[in-house]
Amino acid sequence: MLQGPEADEVYRELHKIAAIHLSRSARQPSLQPTQLVHEAWLRLHDHGWKSRTHFFALASRTMRMVLIDAVRYRMADKRQPDAGSITWTPGLEPSTAALPLESIIEIDRALTQLAVKDERKARVVEMRFFGGLDFHEIAEVLEISLSTAKRDWEFARAWLFAKLSTNS
Repeated sequence: MLQGPEADEVYRELHKIAAIHLSRSARQPSLQPTQLVHEAWLRLHDHGWKSRTHFFALASRTMRMVLIDAVRYRMADKRQPDAGSITWTPGLEPSTAALPLESIIEIDRALTQLAVKDERKARVVEMRFFGGLDFHEIAEVLEISLSTAKRDWEFARAWLFAKLSTNS
């Protein structure tokens, strides 16, 4: 277990990742960064990790799943229809603006479909879009070259754009 300054640094980094996730989630998130960090830690603490970067990639993925669960719960609670679509301009990075609940679920569905076709590309999107990892960190976690990480991102971004555009 980490203690002292190293633990504080890890906790701050987890807070940054949580803030990225929350900034891209519902306009009125039901979770605060501290809650998201703690919930993710409860789900993550028994997993093994290879390196610091691998730990943060797993933490980011876990936070995404916590948020998806929270969105599903809120949508079920409100009994809202699954309507609406998101706008994602090709060639640009996805917006950091908050997304409506339906869009978060729509992105999750599209990522799940991409994972069936190519899990690595879906993980690249998770780590880049939701986790805020750079290409060097993604390449390290996935044990691929930097150029492969960038190609996977470009392919996945185009694939998601096409998929989300057809759902409009």
